[in-house]
Amino acid sequence: MEREHIGLYDIVTDINFRNRGFAEQMILHLLRWGRENGARYSYLAVVANNAPAWRLYSKLGYKEVYRYWYRVKDNA
Repeated sequence: MEREHIGLYDIVTDINFRNRGFAEQMILHLLRWGRENGARYSYLAVVANNAPAWRLYSKLGYKEVYRYWYRVKDNA
C-alpha cells in the first residue's frame, strides 16, 4: 500500500497447483484488503512474455499501460 494505491508484484503459483483459481482468489482477497485499508487504485507488474498471467490479469480487468526494462552496466 502506498497512499491510495495497492501494488501487486511477484505473484507465482507453484506449478503443481496452477489452473485451480488460487492466484485469482489471492488477488481478489488482496484487493479487498487494500480497499478496506484505503486503496482506491491498484496496479501490478508482470513479465511481458508470461501469457498465463496476462490471461488472468485481463480477466480481472487489468490492461497494459506501459512497459519498462532493466539496464545493467557493462563491466568490460
